Amino acid sequence: MLDIRKPVIKSQNRKAANLITLATACFATCLDILNLSATNIAMPSIAIDLGLDSSTIPWLIASYAIAFAAFLLPAGKLGDLYGYRIIYLSGMILFLIASIICAVSPNEYVLFVFRAIQGLGAACTVPNAIALIANSYEDENARRIALSTFGGSGPIGFVFGLILGGVLSFTIGWRWIFYISAICSFVMLILAFLYVPYFRHEGSSEKVDVLGFLLVTSGFILIIYALSDGQWHLARDPATLIIGVFLIVVFLLWQFKATYPLIRPSLWRRQNFAVAFVISFLHYAVFMGYIYVTTLMFQDAFGYTALQTALYYLPMGIVAFISANGTGYITPYTGVRSIMVVGSLLGLATNVGALFYSPEIGFWKLIFPVSLLLALGLPMLYVGGQNAMIATAPPSETGTLGAVYNTAAQLGSGVGTAIMTAVIDGVNKNGEKDISGLPGYHAAFYVNIALLAICVVVSAVFVKDDRKNVKGSDESVATLQDMEKGQVEDVEFATEQAESSDRTATNISA
Repeated sequence: MLDIRKPVIKSQNRKAANLITLATACFATCLDILNLSATNIAMPSIAIDLGLDSSTIPWLIASYAIAFAAFLLPAGKLGDLYGYRIIYLSGMILFLIASIICAVSPNEYVLFVFRAIQGLGAACTVPNAIALIANSYEDENARRIALSTFGGSGPIGFVFGLILGGVLSFTIGWRWIFYISAICSFVMLILAFLYVPYFRHEGSSEKVDVLGFLLVTSGFILIIYALSDGQWHLARDPATLIIGVFLIVVFLLWQFKATYPLIRPSLWRRQNFAVAFVISFLHYAVFMGYIYVTTLMFQDAFGYTALQTALYYLPMGIVAFISANGTGYITPYTGVRSIMVVGSLLGLATNVGALFYSPEIGFWKLIFPVSLLLALGLPMLYVGGQNAMIATAPPSETGTLGAVYNTAAQLGSGVGTAIMTAVIDGVNKNGEKDISGLPGYHAAFYVNIALLAICVVVSAVFVKDDRKNVKGSDESVATLQDMEKGQVEDVEFATEQAESSDRTATNISA
């Protein structure tokens, strides 16, 4: 009898099986991000075809982004509990079905609902893809390189999504964004079903923290809703954002009381966990802020078409993929601290250079070389933070950690775009749509410079360097020590919980 929990074909070649797992994980994540950016640039065509007004257009992006961000953490925890392969395959199936229905949707209501289901599928695949990769590679260097390759799939998906959305919306139609997504998803699903391994750990006997699930999901839905369409809702609808933040605070407090918490409080004391969360948040705030501002500037101030703008981002995507992969190879020699500091400085230099962008200088003389600095730097920051967070984690928690890291990124994305909009609108009070709007764009770049300066300081001061001797014996000993340290922290937390329970019981008896 067929057992979907286990791969149909068990490869005798471990390297080949790991390579297939890595390929499906990277491609699935690439599709997840591609669908976000492709739909973004195709919005005008979709709006005309379905007759959307200005108030409903943002839901093309918001419905996907809300579901994606809100369900990342629960999906990662479910992978830890019930097996990464099962949740990963479930996410791919949801994404495939939703892509098909999005492609044939007759109206905006069907499209918005199944865009949200697409986001739910993406939330299931991303953290569990990270966990599958982390568990598939036993050698630490190989794991680091594989995770770096995975980190590079996001920028590639984002940039190719912009190009694909621009080309398809001006040629055979926007619906082919979803048809192509469905075809690629089907191929990856078959490969994953046949080859992706099954991992289950001792923690699988835990129960699901239902209250924590409801709190974190509701909180993130409200927060991302308040930020997802690029408007600073706090100024005109504070209730949504305030309630969302309140629910997340309650969720974090509840994690100290929950028997089976989604995020064990001891994780925040683990090496580089909290700092990696902050870096992920700031990194995506800067990246999405830069893309958002330059897209507006190129089209409104410089007069570039949407397709030209998308093509101008292509070199960034290619260099970002190379940078992310290279980070995995050089980290054992440099340590994550140096990688993250250099990445922050390169990103900072890019935003300083962006202050001098102008149509007179043109793309190739200034924008091209300066944007490549960003493509080199930000993947170093993102991959470095991801490796720092997962390096000392026990295998049974990689799904949760991958979810936490990407949740921080999604929050940063929404906050970054909202801040950029607020700054541009605050400086350009008349809503300038031509070259006279440059002061607003420059102000946004200054915000990015400030955020990256924070990244430099945080990376240099708070990141604990994990550089190991590349010779196997020393590295294995260091890794084992890190694992033991994490386990000791977990035992200490469990002891604290038990003592707290005993004290509560004593008080009740009294």
